[in-house]
Amino acid sequence: MYKAKAVVIFMLVALMIIPAIAKKTKTAECKDNVLTDLKLNFTIDVPKNWKTKTFKEKPEKPAVMRALLMQKNYRINHDAKELDGEFTIPEIQIYAIPATITAEEFMDKLQSDIVSHSSKDDIINNMNLILAGEFVGKQKFEVAGNKGMLALFKRPWERHMQAEQDDPRYRAYGGRIVKDIHDVHEVYAVVHDGYLYVINALAENEFYQSVRDEFALIIKTIKFPESGESANIE
Repeated sequence: MYKAKAVVIFMLVALMIIPAIAKKTKTAECKDNVLTDLKLNFTIDVPKNWKTKTFKEKPEKPAVMRALLMQKNYRINHDAKELDGEFTIPEIQIYAIPATITAEEFMDKLQSDIVSHSSKDDIINNMNLILAGEFVGKQKFEVAGNKGMLALFKRPWERHMQAEQDDPRYRAYGGRIVKDIHDVHEVYAVVHDGYLYVINALAENEFYQSVRDEFALIIKTIKFPESGESANIE
């Protein structure tokens, strides 16, 4: 009798847990080089030389980052490649949350939080700018009939590399090489249909000029289901 009751209790608990687990769904899916958000229904074209990463979410706890695009054929600094140094892969982070502020107010908050090196905003804390970001400038842009803001930031960092001390190319450094590097961040913010969309496109400064056109081409393909209009950067 005791074993039978235990089995029944176990089954009831399992039945309660399984639906909770099953509720997790993907934020987006990519098919035929088009990424579609499964909750918000916006789309963005993904070139063949880019790959995507999506996330899991629950209805009661939507994911802040909706998708991540990463360049496949990225370039690496010569010294970093030869000496196994750190490098940055160009990527595009796509965020969305219910809008409580305007796009311009978000940019003002981002600038302010970078200065104070502290933020309670989930998007800002994910962008890797809070501790070392530097504001460069901003301009207006438009997507699907909605006016937004585009701001440029840079994030300085150090590349540490170790070379053979007797290598004549690096003898002056004593084998230990530290180079000052910075990443360039293009941050887009726009409010549409009650949601604040933030896009963070970033690349290492050495290769930013060659990647920025790809950033613009990809971001211009964003479409919302109501209008079907794509981005227009002034």
